[in-house]
Amino acid sequence: MAAFLALALIACGEGGRKGGENGNEGPGLLGPTVVRPGPAGEPRGIRIGFSALPPERTTEAYIGAFATAAQYADLILIQRAPPWEDFMAGGQISQGTEDTTLTELKLLKQYSGLELFYAIDPTDGVVQRSRIANLPAGVDPQVGFEDQSLRNAFVAYAAYVAKNYSPDYLALGVEINMLYARAPKQFEAFVSLYREAYTVAKAASPKTKVFPTFQLEDLEGKFGDVHPPQWEVLDPFRGHMDALAISTYPYLGDHRSAAEIRPDYYSQLKARWDGEILISEAGYASQPVEGEANVGTEEDQLAFLQRLLGDAEANGFSAVVWLAALDPAFAAEGAAAVFKDVGLRKSDGSNKLAWGTWEEWARRPLK
Repeated sequence: MAAFLALALIACGEGGRKGGENGNEGPGLLGPTVVRPGPAGEPRGIRIGFSALPPERTTEAYIGAFATAAQYADLILIQRAPPWEDFMAGGQISQGTEDTTLTELKLLKQYSGLELFYAIDPTDGVVQRSRIANLPAGVDPQVGFEDQSLRNAFVAYAAYVAKNYSPDYLALGVEINMLYARAPKQFEAFVSLYREAYTVAKAASPKTKVFPTFQLEDLEGKFGDVHPPQWEVLDPFRGHMDALAISTYPYLGDHRSAAEIRPDYYSQLKARWDGEILISEAGYASQPVEGEANVGTEEDQLAFLQRLLGDAEANGFSAVVWLAALDPAFAAEGAAAVFKDVGLRKSDGSNKLAWGTWEEWARRPLK
């Protein structure tokens, strides 16, 4: 749901920022050296993670997001739309794509304790995922995922990511059930495309777990256009889905507080899928959203985080990814504003109430 916050990254390759600029990096390293807090507390069964969403649109802030994850999490989520033109017939991989890949691989090597969750996100969150994001010129929007050149580019990019990053998790499509509800013909075309890309990605990186992600509030029919629950949307992916991955932002649905979330809200996922389950994105605002009816307080954000982590562990989920460690300060206006206070820390690095709970979980050793 937060795909429209994805950054046009400032590349940090050979011509970019070098290690040692601020005195905190070691020779040849891009990011600062981090020391994880010492282990304390009962062992936990779930891994916790952050997305790479930084508080500002700068290279330094993006690198800092990796460092924060390395210090206080077990995995990091990189999410972006495909660079379509790079992978279309007659195209070539751009310098920007090459530099971004080089930067991220250097950071992942430096912070080698982090697992990688890479999400290829081809739909536009600004319009509730009813159209393709960054559609190349010359591709008819009405044809969309039926366009063979676009399909070939998606498969080629999936292979590129799988081969170059060898991620632990690879999402091919993000919150894809929202496309099902809003553009059924495009959803049908995407399903066949997904199966093709799944096969290619698994061949390129057999150990990678591949799947689409689904949006829980929309599956329940409580986000945007209200509709009956649509759990049948999972069925076309069965047999080509290595885990069930769910995003959840209850404050963007019909919940006015964390206390309103019914007891089986997350445990119900076990009845829908008998394999691995993970929360691929989660968030809750710590302040009210201006101009909206959404309610947010630091106390309620804390209550939601405690509920989410507790339910995930009790139900045997494998991981929980929180959208942002720090508030994305650049998301102050427009559709992105609903996420401006979703961080567990403020954009200046000061802690919110929920940070203490996150840090406690981060210190608990993994089983």
